[in-house]
Amino acid sequence: CVENISAGALDLSVSTGRVKVFNVICKGDVKIDVSTGYTGMSDIECKSVISSGSTGTISLTRVIAQERFDIERSTGDIEIGDSDAAEIYIKTDTGNVIGSLLTDKTFIVNTDTGKEFYPKGTIGGRCEITTDTGDIIIDVVS
Repeated sequence: CVENISAGALDLSVSTGRVKVFNVICKGDVKIDVSTGYTGMSDIECKSVISSGSTGTISLTRVIAQERFDIERSTGDIEIGDSDAAEIYIKTDTGNVIGSLLTDKTFIVNTDTGKEFYPKGTIGGRCEITTDTGDIIIDVVS
C-alpha cells in the first residue's frame, strides 16, 4: 500500500497479493506488475500508468496520466472511473473493460464474445481496447 506521497516514479511488483496506490503525484511513470491479485489505484497524477498481470482485477479511479495508460491482464476485469490519459491501450484475454473517461477519444474496440458500448466519435487521443471474452462498456463524462 502506497499513499499520500510525491515521487519521481513508482515501480511496484507483487507475485500474489494486493497493490493499493492512493493520493500519489509522480513526475514519471507508475509501473505495477501483479501476477495474481487485485490492483487498486485512486487519486493519482503521473506521466503514464503501465500495468501488467496474469490474474486479477485492476481499478483506476480519478487517475490522470499526461501521456498514456498501458494496461494488460490475462484474466481479470479492468475498471476505470473518471480517469484519463492522452492515449489508452488496454488488453485482457478474459475479462470486462468498464468505465468512464474524462475526454473524447478515437476508439478502436474489439471483443470476440462480448458486448461493445462506447462513444462513436473520432476526435481525441487513441483509445484501443481489446478483450477476447468480455464486455467493453466505456463512457465519456463531461
